[in-house]
Amino acid sequence: MKKILIFKNDRGGDLVSSIRVIYKLIEKKAEISIYLSNINYDFKFLISKLNIKKINFNLNICDKVKIFYDLFKNKYDEVFILSPKNFYFYLPLFFKKTKFFAITINGKKRNRPNFFLRKYLHKYKISYRTKLNDKNIIQNQLSLIDADENFDVHKLNLRDLNKTVLNRLPKNFVFFQFKKSFFDQLSWSTKEFEQIIQLLQSKYKYVVFSSDIEDNHYDSYFYNKYSSIDFKNQNSFSNKKSNAIYLRKVNPENLCLIIKMSNKIVCPHGLVTQIAYLFEKKSVNLFGFEINSVEDYHHQKISFSEWYSNMRLTFVFLNNNIDKAIKKISKFL
Repeated sequence: MKKILIFKNDRGGDLVSSIRVIYKLIEKKAEISIYLSNINYDFKFLISKLNIKKINFNLNICDKVKIFYDLFKNKYDEVFILSPKNFYFYLPLFFKKTKFFAITINGKKRNRPNFFLRKYLHKYKISYRTKLNDKNIIQNQLSLIDADENFDVHKLNLRDLNKTVLNRLPKNFVFFQFKKSFFDQLSWSTKEFEQIIQLLQSKYKYVVFSSDIEDNHYDSYFYNKYSSIDFKNQNSFSNKKSNAIYLRKVNPENLCLIIKMSNKIVCPHGLVTQIAYLFEKKSVNLFGFEINSVEDYHHQKISFSEWYSNMRLTFVFLNNNIDKAIKKISKFL
């Protein structure tokens, strides 16, 4: 049986964007091992069929020795570098009988890897940071094995949502992700958050929302003002007689299950965008960034094309004017 190794020690959204190519490799009936990071390891339930290994997001010397020994011992037939860290691109120099497939990066200041090291890769695809990309990251990865984008989400074999949690959720709701860095970037606070919740409730009545970072003042604010399900406290329910429900300290698996059952998703682009796309859910994805020059404008267009070109998603570009933001978001609800 063919032995395959995948390097995917990056962030949660990066792992979700690689689910299709991983399952295409599973179809090859090979023995597959995968390295996840300390950051995306909690998403391992999406790939439970694989032999999962955990290393750091930023490789230390112990991680590198562990990886080198793994390749030496197991003599993999194929290795897929889906997390383009510099160390990985030196491995083909030492394991010449192994076929290395990789996503590489062409950047303004440097390329990863350099053109010399690319000669030792069996096959690679380029993500450009210097010009618009014709393919998004999902398509780029699939093209490494000449596979299509068709994916049956039932292959994930996800468990059912806990009945206690299910009974505390409305049957129809819009899901919103609060992302602290996004609000900080736009100089928004709880006032703007309340305006967005009110908009969503005017369209869907019930709103279920999560926060990407719980250990800050927003957590206390959410918990004291809105109804909540506390996932770290035996799914206890705090009823504030609010039609907005806060998913307090929700873990990645429950987050995915709840997004899967939502009617629509509104979120800053990123992890939740990828989850919604995986489950083929309608989403409104929010972009907020400051454009100070033509160079900034082109940089954002290139970044957008790398991640989202050809995905036919709804995107709304916002500045710090909350009234204009409300009008823009409202058009797509």
